[in-house]
Amino acid sequence: MRRPLVLGVLAAALYLPVLAAPAVAGPTPVPTSAAAPDTTAAAEPTITARGDLVFLSGDPWHPSSALEVDVRNVGQTAAKGFFVLRLPPNVGLTRVGDCRPVDGADKTWLCGGAELAPGGARTYRLTVTSSASKPAFGVKAWGSVAGRDAAGVTDRFTDFRINWPDRTSVRLRATASPVVDGTTTVRVRVTNTGTFDIGGYSLNITTPAGVRVTAPACSDSGRMNGVGCEILRLRTIADGATDSFDVRLAVTEGTKTVKLSLAPGNRYTNKDTAVTLRLSAAGGSGAGATTPPPASPTATPTTSAPSAPELARTGASGSTYGLVGVALLALGCGLVVLQRRLFRG
Repeated sequence: MRRPLVLGVLAAALYLPVLAAPAVAGPTPVPTSAAAPDTTAAAEPTITARGDLVFLSGDPWHPSSALEVDVRNVGQTAAKGFFVLRLPPNVGLTRVGDCRPVDGADKTWLCGGAELAPGGARTYRLTVTSSASKPAFGVKAWGSVAGRDAAGVTDRFTDFRINWPDRTSVRLRATASPVVDGTTTVRVRVTNTGTFDIGGYSLNITTPAGVRVTAPACSDSGRMNGVGCEILRLRTIADGATDSFDVRLAVTEGTKTVKLSLAPGNRYTNKDTAVTLRLSAAGGSGAGATTPPPASPTATPTTSAPSAPELARTGASGSTYGLVGVALLALGCGLVVLQRRLFRG
């Protein structure tokens, strides 16, 4: 009786999991309210861009230079190659080319767009200019470029450096011919005494009433404030080379003094960058007297090197020793005379 009861309990325990299992087994349905995950990978950029190093030169007030950007198609199919250009503060884009400003982004342009074959490249040449309010020298800044395709897929930005001209040494010499019929010619010689080429300079001629520059043409920058003439010489001068030219002046009303100086003043490391000339309106007698500049193009006021520190004097001075010596000499003479008298006596 007890054995059938035990067997019944064991059979019930074995069949309960089977009865609790679902009648139909199958895959779990995906809820219709949840979107299926996107397995599509983001498009890889196929257009790259690299900017070359920039050395600003030319006008010392607003130097400029070419910026070359190399755009390349690294994809497997032909595509239009664009690039995004970003410039730092105090630098502007003066030769736009195929560039247009990007709305809402300061100092940012979208450039290019030429069709590039797979592995093909194109170099774009732009012009950037310093827009700083004051002349700067020895300054560095960085811009950046990034490739972009027609679909807007943009590569990472890479930097390129912009260098302003360094400060340097430039020497000025000038002599004036005699004033004849109210005119005189000033011979100007500007020598690059620095260690690298310069791309141009500015010569300021300060003139009083009765003196006027007739040639060459004066700059219309307005930096002289109506008291003279600014002459821009935008040409490359190699280190050690001299740029020579003539300046013609109209002179009236007696003896006049004019001053020639290189500008901007904060560019030059030497002192002989200015010359003063005295002109006379007397026919044939007004040879310009040039204020002699320093002998060396890089001469600067020299000061003697400080000597080694001296120990403080704590003993008697030399004059004291002199007085003591005189007293001893007198005493010795007195003793000799006394000895002679005693010997005679």
